Amino acid sequence: AKHRFKQKHGHLFCEVCGFDFGRFYGVYGEGYIEAHHKTPFSELDAQETQVSVDDLRMVCSNCHRMIHRKKPWLSVEQLRDIIHKH
Repeated sequence: AKHRFKQKHGHLFCEVCGFDFGRFYGVYGEGYIEAHHKTPFSELDAQETQVSVDDLRMVCSNCHRMIHRKKPWLSVEQLRDIIHKH
């Protein structure tokens, strides 16, 4: 998923806030991002062992924590809306 995202956009960045670890931390942060599962593992069938690349969203550590802060979890779009309102 990270490779496909980087091919499409040219670099890895948070789909919520736009943070880019490589631009901020230089070589040390290059290629780093977290992958968020849109569908929680707890909601997958016991038979489902593979997750689709389309089910993953690229997010920075801070946004990932905010998405999972309270249940029900926020979507990437919901958190993005919260950021834009502030």
